[in-house]
Amino acid sequence: MALITDLTEAQKRALKENADDLEQFQRQLDEVHKKARSRLESAGLVTGLDTINCLVCIACDGWKVGKDGKCANCPHTFFSHDII
Repeated sequence: MALITDLTEAQKRALKENADDLEQFQRQLDEVHKKARSRLESAGLVTGLDTINCLVCIACDGWKVGKDGKCANCPHTFFSHDII
């Protein structure tokens, strides 16, 4: 795939708007993760540097190493996991 370097103003604006939207979404996702982790810490499920992989469930039956360190058997979506 060739790198496109000659962009029109409309194309540059579209790319900037996409980047701005994704940055805003990342801030929202970071806030949700922060709140979720705080709840788990308050409940004694996360201490110190220990982290819980899934923000929704405590443990998966038959845990197996999966993509990005999450359990290959976990049914929860990408956004349920502590991906920070």
